Amino acid sequence: MAVVQQAGNLPPMASNSEKVFQWINELSNPESRETALLELSKKRESVADLAPMLWHSFGTTAALLQEIIHIYPSINPATLTAHQSNRVCNALALLHI
Repeated sequence: MAVVQQAGNLPPMASNSEKVFQWINELSNPESRETALLELSKKRESVADLAPMLWHSFGTTAALLQEIIHIYPSINPATLTAHQSNRVCNALALLHI
């Protein structure tokens, strides 16, 4: 039984991959980085090749390190907010995979 696709529609796997690549690309933009961090962190267990995709994409490691360095002034004295904590935890989770 053949599956018929309408023009412009992608199969779910292709659409998912496109979203992952889009989020990786958005990590390099400080304006869209927070959403990209959150979405990629959610997908880190379900996307098999996410680690090499992140490692080999231009500027991604630098963006993740920038997120970590950005919170250092909030560590001492302890003024780190929950929002900052969640954001840096997402960056750390992506570096960890």
